[in-house]
Amino acid sequence: MSMSQKSDLAGLGDFRDPRGRQQTPRGSPDSSYGSRKSLDSSPQMRSKYMTTDEIDTIVRIQWAATHGSDPYIDDYYHQAMQSKQAGGTPHGRRHFAPSHLRELPSHARTAAEPHAFLQVDALGRIPFSSIRRPRPLLDVDGVNSTGDRLLSSDSASSQRRLEQEPMLAARIAVEDGLCLLLDVDDIDRMLAVSQHPDGGGQLRRRRQMLLEGLAASLQLVDPLAPGSAMRDSSGRFGLAAKDDLVFLRLVSLPKGRKLLTRYLRLLVPGSELVRIVLMAVFRHLRFLFGGVQSDPSAAASSTGLANAVAATIKTMDLPSLSACLAAVVLASEPPPLRPVGSPSGDGATVALQAVLDRATSILTDRNVQYPLQNTSVWQASFDAFFGLLSKYCTNKYESIMHSLLMASAGSSAAINAAAAAAMTREMPIELLRSSLPHTNENQRKRLLELAQRSLVMGVGVGDGHVSAAAAVRG
Repeated sequence: MSMSQKSDLAGLGDFRDPRGRQQTPRGSPDSSYGSRKSLDSSPQMRSKYMTTDEIDTIVRIQWAATHGSDPYIDDYYHQAMQSKQAGGTPHGRRHFAPSHLRELPSHARTAAEPHAFLQVDALGRIPFSSIRRPRPLLDVDGVNSTGDRLLSSDSASSQRRLEQEPMLAARIAVEDGLCLLLDVDDIDRMLAVSQHPDGGGQLRRRRQMLLEGLAASLQLVDPLAPGSAMRDSSGRFGLAAKDDLVFLRLVSLPKGRKLLTRYLRLLVPGSELVRIVLMAVFRHLRFLFGGVQSDPSAAASSTGLANAVAATIKTMDLPSLSACLAAVVLASEPPPLRPVGSPSGDGATVALQAVLDRATSILTDRNVQYPLQNTSVWQASFDAFFGLLSKYCTNKYESIMHSLLMASAGSSAAINAAAAAAMTREMPIELLRSSLPHTNENQRKRLLELAQRSLVMGVGVGDGHVSAAAAVRG
């Protein structure tokens, strides 16, 4: 069998389009045009099952997929992997940055279009599923099969559109926030790899505007602002439950906590925006870290948020630390003061311990001098927080002793061992230890009395309580 016969059996035939081999009279006006067209265009292809236009479309799609104009967009994941494997070297960073910034944030472009589209080379705009406008799965009217009306006219008129539901609106806000943080990442990469005539000042201002815009979309309030409506007649600040409603709805989702984690890592260290965000976090420690997370992904998001908060606190100054501690005291719910490593979660303790340790390092640093007013404000905030901490420890101690004495069926040694285990499991020893450098004489006496009560009643206090008591005496 000849090669031409094999090609015909395979459905390919001759690769050249017979229409391209049609002869044109030499003297006709189209002869010169046809010769130029044959020179300028690629060879025409034909197939048994596809037309020339269909083949040309497939070739254009393959070309667009393999010959992108911007590798940062068309080959993002491969470029990101190469940059990660380069270990942050200049060679790796140079190849992982956008050539230009987008004119509008992604959420603004999506909101401006009536339907969401995906721009694909050689294919035009393709509609895709959008979280803003999900397609309905079933249209249900207000009348059942028997003719009885299921919904009255009043209830039907009060129904809201799907995009107006609070939790769907929260998911849309989270997606918009993540897209905005991607724009911030693009600015950071451009600043790292390229030189700008103004030293990058315009890009930094744009970056700050994007971060402030996200704070505005989260509706974060600043109670310490001079003209804030949150202050009462005495100058103290307080928040109503509705003031942080949008923020609470967003962080109730695991993806919302991940958004807040990324947001904290992108903020400028020591800025006022950091203080505003962290005050919102410390106002709602119980909401963020109080519940027991059964879902591993939700627990991981809470742990990541606590670590991001602790890392951000390491760059704060003393007035900002005082504001965060005051937010804990004035919160509507007390924080969950669990020990570090508790199975129920230790996010609140990790954040509070970071505040106390950072304040200790600032106040013991001889190279840093703060005005007396700042130290006085910090001491007042700590005194109020220590009242919460000592009250929690006292109540926890009494509840442990009451439960053990009510179920005292074993020997004294068994009761002592159970009490020591319960103290270690329930008492926030790490917070007590971090609080010691900031306590005064009366506060140390209260801690010592709490430790001595356990010893007088004949209960084993465990290694953590013994070390805390020794530190108090010292």
